[in-house]
Amino acid sequence: MDMNNRGNQTIAILIIIVLVVFAWDIGRKQTLNLLSGSPASSADTGLIEDSYAPDNVSATSDAESSNKNLPLLAGDESIKVADQPAGMEVKVSSLSLSEMGWVGVRDGDGRVLGAGRFDAGSFKDVTVSLLRATVAGDSYQALLYVDDGDKIFDLQKDILITGSNGGVAGTNFKAL
Repeated sequence: MDMNNRGNQTIAILIIIVLVVFAWDIGRKQTLNLLSGSPASSADTGLIEDSYAPDNVSATSDAESSNKNLPLLAGDESIKVADQPAGMEVKVSSLSLSEMGWVGVRDGDGRVLGAGRFDAGSFKDVTVSLLRATVAGDSYQALLYVDDGDKIFDLQKDILITGSNGGVAGTNFKAL
């Protein structure tokens, strides 16, 4: 009987290990979604329509807002990006930042394809290089972030700029 009891204990331990690994994997995926800005459900995948969109995109993820007490509210920040051919860069027709920041390009799943750093000021006809190309027919977001001072784009440290209505500073465009 001691052998049967030991076998049951081994099976119980294996089941517990499988459950712990499964729970860890689910938690890891949810954390990665928060860090990448991916939406929590397919109902939240709408892209913003204007410079500020109160209902379509969450203002900041927990990871993005954890290093500052308050979200950064947009002042003179703006960005315009027209629909453009798919490729490894995004052409920004106009950009205005009140302090050094980033233009981050996100796909429809909320993953950042690339980012470009810009000093405070107004710019016309600039480009943002991407690490992954845009795909013809897909929609994208160009979002504005404030740099945390290290001049390195980091979703955990750099803050997504939001408007007073809770929408994010950015615009949509489509790859042709």
